[in-house]
Amino acid sequence: MAFCGAFCTNLRSGKEADSPYSWLVCFCAFLIIALTLGTALNFGILFPVLMDYFHETCERTGKLFCSLPAWVGSVGLAFIFSLGPLTGSLVDRFGCRITAFVGGISCVSGLLLSSLATSITILYVTYSVLFGFGSSCMFVSCYVVTSLYFNKRQSIATGIIASGSGIGVLAVAPILQVLLNDFHWRKTYRIIAGIFSLVCFLCLTFDPTEVKTGREKREGEEENRESENLQEQNDAKKKRWFVDCSVFKNKQFVVLTISAIFCNLGHSIPRLHLVRFSEGLNVSADAASRLFIYIGVTTFIGRLLSGLLCNMQRVNPVYVYMGSLILDGCDIIFLTQAKTYGHLVAFSFLFGLADGVLGGTFYIQILMSVGPSLKASAMGLSSLCYGTTMATGPALAGFMTDRLHSYIPSLIFSAVTIFASAALLLLLVCDRKSTQPETLHCIDTEEHFNRAERETGL
Repeated sequence: MAFCGAFCTNLRSGKEADSPYSWLVCFCAFLIIALTLGTALNFGILFPVLMDYFHETCERTGKLFCSLPAWVGSVGLAFIFSLGPLTGSLVDRFGCRITAFVGGISCVSGLLLSSLATSITILYVTYSVLFGFGSSCMFVSCYVVTSLYFNKRQSIATGIIASGSGIGVLAVAPILQVLLNDFHWRKTYRIIAGIFSLVCFLCLTFDPTEVKTGREKREGEEENRESENLQEQNDAKKKRWFVDCSVFKNKQFVVLTISAIFCNLGHSIPRLHLVRFSEGLNVSADAASRLFIYIGVTTFIGRLLSGLLCNMQRVNPVYVYMGSLILDGCDIIFLTQAKTYGHLVAFSFLFGLADGVLGGTFYIQILMSVGPSLKASAMGLSSLCYGTTMATGPALAGFMTDRLHSYIPSLIFSAVTIFASAALLLLLVCDRKSTQPETLHCIDTEEHFNRAERETGL
């Protein structure tokens, strides 16, 4: 008992970066990301059940809601990323603990209200909006708090948190299927809401004192610079507003963002419609839900692999990203020819690997394309842009499937948009200067010298 008390005391008193308490925060953030994205990305398991239940309601409320049911899950997933600028501002204003706690309450409320929904239209509000907003609050808070608690081990800690999405898909998929088999979907939502209440306790480890200390140091440095140079006042104001639209002057950022818009338009389609597509091949719901486990495993491997590849100086992240997009598109074309469960398993392994590599490599490139003062704006604005197509893709695929009575045209459309995303990267490949690894790593240094010139008046 004395040893445990001393250990807890050391955790609470560890105010330095990379302390034992920092790893506790990292572990809690990992669990939050795993639960949040695991639930959002596994909506495809709930999708067929909800559609079967609300079929009669859809017929009464109109054709639109029958042909576009995928808006429920896809909009909720899109909100996690597209609300990045808004939730980032909340983190900057109120801190990570309060923002994450409010996000947890929003998710619990959204899931509980979803269990009472009488139509799919209501789910658009309770699940897509409430759950999506809450998940965005927790998603941004977890990544921001990690940067405050770590210095030397920040890349490792960020990698651990990023892998939470793969582990979440792996763990949550069988849980959802078991709950749906043993209980009604309404009770499943209530049980998941009860599990989500744990998030409100996990985020309490985001010590506001530690976060405030780091922020006060940075604000003190900014105030010193503001008193010396008027230009630094403008930079500080941009930071307080969280977003700086000057990132759109960066060619690499613009090309990567447009590429991500096309990628997410098609990449999100197979994941949400996979269970429904599998049922068309006479695959049981239990077997179809296991496909998400395979996707989760290879997504986790892909995230780690992308970090290792992009960390090599001779490896160009643009080529890694392009290769993952080509693999993703080819795998979806392969899915159109699937006839057996073995084909679906093979697709799931390759899809998860491509998802992990392209997801991890994209964020690495976005952060490398701009200087340190623009990283937050680049992340928020890029997420805002591609988050909208993440919601549009599955809904458009559902509309096409209802009209054409086949998933094949939807999957071909998905593959075409992904190949278009890869083709856009040729703009960077042709510009050899922007794709040189050493050039990408020197961007931060170049901005540092430019800032020094402004301060000295040279």
